[in-house]
Amino acid sequence: MFVKPSSFTRVIAVVCLVAFIVTPVLDAAELKESREIITKTNTEAARSQQRIDRMAGETEVMLEEYRRVQNSAEYQAAYTRELQQLEASQEVRIESLKKQVEEAGITQQRIVPLMRGMADSLEKFVVLDLPFHHEERINAALQLQQRLRQADLSLSVKFRLLLETWQLEQDYGVTIETWRGPLELADDSLSVEFLRIGRLALYYQSRDGLNSGYWDRSAKRWLPLNADYNQSIALALRVARDQVTPELLNLPMVPPGAGR
Repeated sequence: MFVKPSSFTRVIAVVCLVAFIVTPVLDAAELKESREIITKTNTEAARSQQRIDRMAGETEVMLEEYRRVQNSAEYQAAYTRELQQLEASQEVRIESLKKQVEEAGITQQRIVPLMRGMADSLEKFVVLDLPFHHEERINAALQLQQRLRQADLSLSVKFRLLLETWQLEQDYGVTIETWRGPLELADDSLSVEFLRIGRLALYYQSRDGLNSGYWDRSAKRWLPLNADYNQSIALALRVARDQVTPELLNLPMVPPGAGR
């Protein structure tokens, strides 16, 4: 059983008090012996106190080590639980991804033929459409078909290319446009300005404004228009070039087969 520092102080005081009381009745030898005993007792008490202090210090160190180990064990247990929860969550995620991959595989098997079919339809549409920017548009359709067959392109990239090409063709249907170029007719070659009104009609007018014509869908060739239409087409060309404010245009909507 350890002696507390306060108890040690009381012991020293009692010993001193006893020594003080009995000192007058002791002879010199006894007094000397008593002092030696007191000194020895004090020394032993000091040594005992030192051992007590050392043991108390060691006990405190052991207590701190125990607390550290206990805290470390609790942390390890919490960390282990966290890892277990994370592992369970990852397993759920992996299963979900596996399912998505399987579904994506099925979707890809269905969408790839659909995309190729849309590209083929686009090419046929361009070939049968009004002959504006014909070579450029046909090349775009053929290039799209080639890119859809490329193994190094992802499905999303192929789908984006398909939509972009279709969107460009769709935009042609809601715009008007004019551009200059050569026109080869059966008996003549002219430098003309073309006018496209959506996909509804395609006209031309010679640079001098004296000759005008249109594309006949049924005959699939250019046919001339009566000179009375020259002024209306000239105005439409100026509107398409943003040179005048858009207004209601009086353009000839010639039925198939009608000529002059």
